[in-house]
Amino acid sequence: MPGKAKQYVDQSMSSVQDTVNTLQQALSSVEKQDNKEKIEQAINSLNSAQQQLSKYQD
Repeated sequence: MPGKAKQYVDQSMSSVQDTVNTLQQALSSVEKQDNKEKIEQAINSLNSAQQQLSKYQD
């Protein structure tokens, strides 16, 4: 079924963006520098995944 995979990719990108937004909220309230770095790394990884997914073409 053409386009179905693209729908899943788009849905995944939306979920990734929601997760990034939530992690950014966590970042504003984190106290330990070590934890801040872990959250920032996760955000960077998710942004990278989003960038790769945005290149998806049916």
